[in-house]
Amino acid sequence: MKTWDIIAVLVCIAYCGVLIWLTFHSEKVKSVKWKLFWLPLPVAALVITKQGPDWALMPLYIGAAVAMCGFFTEKNRLKRILALAGAVCMALSFPTCLLNPRYRARDFKGDFEKLFACMREHYVLTEYKDIDWDALYDEYQPVFADIDKRQDVGANAIAWGKFCGEFHDGHVNYVYSKSAVGDVNEALREALGGDYGLAVMHCTDGSFAAVNVDDSLAAYGIHNGTVIKAWDGKAPDEVSKSSPLYDCNIFSYNEETEEENFEIGSFPDIDNEIFWSGILAAGIGGDSVEVTFIADDGSEQVAQLPRTGDYMERFSDTLKQLKKGVDIGNLQWKKVSDTVACLRIKGMSFDSKSYNSAEDDAYDEMKDEIRETILRYQSKGVKDVIIDLRSNGGGSPHMVNGVLSIFAPKGEHYSLTNAVWDRENACWARNEDGSYVRGDDITYQGEQLLGDGRVIIIVNSQSVSAADMMTKEAEALDNMTVIGFTGPNGSSQAVGQKSAQNGSVCFSNCIVLDSDGGIMIDSGTDRQSSNGDDVQIVAFNSEAISAIFDSGEDYLLNTALEMLEH
Repeated sequence: MKTWDIIAVLVCIAYCGVLIWLTFHSEKVKSVKWKLFWLPLPVAALVITKQGPDWALMPLYIGAAVAMCGFFTEKNRLKRILALAGAVCMALSFPTCLLNPRYRARDFKGDFEKLFACMREHYVLTEYKDIDWDALYDEYQPVFADIDKRQDVGANAIAWGKFCGEFHDGHVNYVYSKSAVGDVNEALREALGGDYGLAVMHCTDGSFAAVNVDDSLAAYGIHNGTVIKAWDGKAPDEVSKSSPLYDCNIFSYNEETEEENFEIGSFPDIDNEIFWSGILAAGIGGDSVEVTFIADDGSEQVAQLPRTGDYMERFSDTLKQLKKGVDIGNLQWKKVSDTVACLRIKGMSFDSKSYNSAEDDAYDEMKDEIRETILRYQSKGVKDVIIDLRSNGGGSPHMVNGVLSIFAPKGEHYSLTNAVWDRENACWARNEDGSYVRGDDITYQGEQLLGDGRVIIIVNSQSVSAADMMTKEAEALDNMTVIGFTGPNGSSQAVGQKSAQNGSVCFSNCIVLDSDGGIMIDSGTDRQSSNGDDVQIVAFNSEAISAIFDSGEDYLLNTALEMLEH
């Protein structure tokens, strides 16, 4: 039994003993107040059980109700009988809980039915992405039914990650409960597999290279940047596909700090998927793996690498080194050279008041702060700005416009177009040709505060939602350049959330249109998002790998600085 349930039963039984004692005490000390002691018992039975009521604890609830009936009689003998009967009934909670296989069971199957039905009704990209809901149900309902029987908390989170990955939409995610963090981390540890001393990444030239390599592999001739030809005889990207976490949207959190450890993604844009296509391979194998690689002398070599532990720590550390941005807070500045300052934006949120507003002027205070900072930097010789959007989780599009308005060339600039909601039919309004009815165009006025100065925006595959929008808008501005090892995530529809017993699911539930009236940014069946085409892709090669994993440099930031110096 759960500790708090045991405490609840014992406390309530003890309370019945107190009530029996009171029947004797009240005969000596007359007072109407003694009757009040019979009322709190049902409340205590429900409140002390920390996880809420459970059918297996029905004897506790019935016993509490029976004992409470002593409030309605003046006969002390009957009060004692009711209190004793209640205590005996409560004691039956121990066998009913211990013998009931569904005691404190999590309703994983019911959660799936509830959340699936909600998504099926409200997910706005069903037609655009050609989602086959019947096929998804037939595939995943048996999975969740089996998880429900096994009561496997970790498997539930991974199954939801796989389900969410089917949509290739950065806004479709499952958020599991805090109580599940430990179980999910253990499941992820097992799914990620073993550590063989390295991670593997896809390079811009199409090859695969070792990264984050343990010093012990120097004995085999493997170091950061070594070309990996095969992993147990297969190409690394093919091996990755055999991982239970391939094409899976799932997060890992630190149990103590509740901060994110890492994210595994199912990428809307196929180009981003290719960039990460080798990283799961490095955890797959038995007690050892056979790695085929190109030695420094150009010869092809084979090494048998032993498993030295779990891959989870190396995997997490690799992601952090590749995804991290400038290490300062959200909307914080850092001078990175004599003439360049960097603005770090981790999320498109300034404060709760502006975030919940639908008006651009809600961000006037933020704009004033940015403007004052720029003017201060300009007085010290700063001419150009780098905006770091790496792993920006999104937020308000109005904040995007607020930031861009400071830097954009003078004049009006287009942001997005709202779709029209048909209240009568409870759906998004369509024209006769099937296209969405266009609502208001959202625009903003540029200030060009930097004058002739330039702006470089750094993105990665986790720059999502409002960060996607910022990328798309910046690509159209003459004084801005967007760079990254990849383009941004490729998801921009507005998001809703539905909760269930064990977690909640987020998904796209509100249409956002582009200037042509089509779906803004999100990829369709071709897995090609409509932003990122003009992102200058920085080559991920031996030079970049050495800078990141040998020297600990911020290679993308340094690349942006070099671009601004020429």
